[in-house]
Amino acid sequence: MTDPDLTAGVLVTRRFPGYKDVTGVRYHYPKSKYQRSIEQLVGSLVLFYEPRRGGSSMSATTGGRSAFTSFAYIDSTRDDPDDPTHGYAELRYFMEFNTLVPGSATAIPLTSLQTAVKLIPFQQATHIVMMGISAPIHIGEVRAGLTDIGELAGIQQREFRDVVHNKAVRDASFRYRVVEHAYDGKCAFTGVRMTNGNGRAEADAAHIQAVSDGGPDSVRTGIALMKSLHWAFDRGLLSMTDDGSILTVDRGIDAPIRGLLASNGKAFLPRAEDLRPHPAFLQWHRNNRFKGLISPL
Repeated sequence: MTDPDLTAGVLVTRRFPGYKDVTGVRYHYPKSKYQRSIEQLVGSLVLFYEPRRGGSSMSATTGGRSAFTSFAYIDSTRDDPDDPTHGYAELRYFMEFNTLVPGSATAIPLTSLQTAVKLIPFQQATHIVMMGISAPIHIGEVRAGLTDIGELAGIQQREFRDVVHNKAVRDASFRYRVVEHAYDGKCAFTGVRMTNGNGRAEADAAHIQAVSDGGPDSVRTGIALMKSLHWAFDRGLLSMTDDGSILTVDRGIDAPIRGLLASNGKAFLPRAEDLRPHPAFLQWHRNNRFKGLISPL
């Protein structure tokens, strides 16, 4: 194992990886090529880099963003029980960037990112993280009332470890990416977009699988919900199928609240597939939170 305060890593992965990755939870890799490097990075900071190959759909082979997209720490490794030639790197403290960091804007040679796992200096990695989680410029200029911008605006002046572990920063970043970026301020179960006097969207960023239950701060484990529906979702009175059908319990939801839900029983989800809830997290919610039968509204 390397010294986590001196060495970090880069894990190259497509937006829709061919391996059995779950964003923010685990990274799947062939052991013959990368086991030694992955083991060196246990306990260390890792960045995720999206290459040019692979784009905005499962079938795309080009159109990747050539940018750093997120970071995490590798917590441990384990064998893939279904394929002994592959392993999993289990992740913690995952966080997506608010602003993509192009590979060309860093000191890392792009040719070196043709391999899936690369070790880099810790200070180089932290510089990229701080660029990525800083407030997007257009938010500050145009939509300052719509997110908790104050928690993101001064990141560059703060100490790295304070930033990445700070709950207020993580919550503000998660809310921006889910409510503002993915759902445009609209509640997924009603399609309603309400704002307060400052123009801030009233929808909450709800975790489908909470961080305390092993879920990551990933847009794909988030969904924008009005506050009363957020409460009901967290308590298992509402859930959702993989195809976006809204699930409700037979009892426990008053008729006026039920009447707010989409009339066709389908959630209003982002058009981009990589912003929609991941089936792994939806399954977790149905199995561990939902108190009703798995039959659509």
